[in-house]
Amino acid sequence: MKEFNTFLHKGSIGDVWAAVPAMKQFHKNTGKKVMLYLASETRAVYYEGAVHPTVNDKGEQVMLNDGVINMIIPLMKEQECIYDCKIWNEEPIDVDLNKMRDTFVNMPNGCISRWQFYTWPDMACDLSKVWLTAPDSETDLAKGKIIVTRTERYLNPQASYFFLKPYEKDLLFCGTELEYQIFKLRFNLDIKRLVINNFLELAQALKQCRFHISNQTQAFQISQGLKIPRIVELCSFAPNVIPYGENAFDFYGQPALEYYVNYLWKLSETPKTQTNGL
Repeated sequence: MKEFNTFLHKGSIGDVWAAVPAMKQFHKNTGKKVMLYLASETRAVYYEGAVHPTVNDKGEQVMLNDGVINMIIPLMKEQECIYDCKIWNEEPIDVDLNKMRDTFVNMPNGCISRWQFYTWPDMACDLSKVWLTAPDSETDLAKGKIIVTRTERYLNPQASYFFLKPYEKDLLFCGTELEYQIFKLRFNLDIKRLVINNFLELAQALKQCRFHISNQTQAFQISQGLKIPRIVELCSFAPNVIPYGENAFDFYGQPALEYYVNYLWKLSETPKTQTNGL
């Protein structure tokens, strides 16, 4: 009997992380690990005007490319349920995770991590529990910092981050150089950027930070799995990254954003034995 089953994913980075709970439950149910293949160069179809940094050699937007997959692999291989993770080269597949797109799922809405459950109900699990692990870093990547991530997709036009000025020295931006420059200029914030070599390093930084503020990004999906304190900026026309668990918040309006930042800041200043969440 094989010690693993082969799985294929053709989606974007965030969709890949969101599938980990289902793969973890598969391992729990069967005792078999997942040999995960990720497809490179699948054409990306987003809403009109969407900008995504993952492109092919022609500059066309794709779900994943070889470089991004190689950034995914180190963190993915840290998961107990994963036998290995590689770029797909037409190997035979036992479970094609892309079949969930054939299910009647209103993909712009709901929760990405639940998409697999509609096709494979035996992979359904409790999303409020930790489903992503990473070893501690020996380097001080983000200790005492608020990590902020904001891409140019799935934005909430009501969200403003000018109010973070008093926290400026405690902020650390995580994203591409272009996203970093846009965020700094748009909200007049003089902050540093976290530079990583792969998403394992990102997970290790997130484990160290006070809390994470993000729009609907793959970085937030990592925070979801780690269950660190976090706030997500919801996109009104595609709210599909839903936080589960303690000290996990989402918002549409500015008052809620500022309230949650203030709350999590105070929480991070309080000894853990005295905190109970909202």
